[in-house]
Amino acid sequence: MTREVRDLGAIPSRIKHVVGWEAIAWHTGEWWRFQWEITELVDVACARLQDDAWRDWLLWARACAEHQTDGEKATGR
Repeated sequence: MTREVRDLGAIPSRIKHVVGWEAIAWHTGEWWRFQWEITELVDVACARLQDDAWRDWLLWARACAEHQTDGEKATGR
C-alpha cells in the first residue's frame, strides 16, 4: 500500500472487489517501520515499497486458490 486505508477513509473499490476486508491488514512501509522500531527488538535498515509487489501477491493468491477445496472457495476460508 502506498497510503493507509485509515487515511483514505475506505478500502478502494478496485481493491475491495478483489480481497474485501483483508485489505485493512495491508500497510505502508512507514507503518511497518514504526511497528518494528517501537519494539526495540530490531534495528530497521529499510522499510519501503517493493517494486511490483502485486505480482508476488498475485502468485501467492493463485497458489492458495489452487489448493482450496470447493467448500473453502464457497465460504471464503
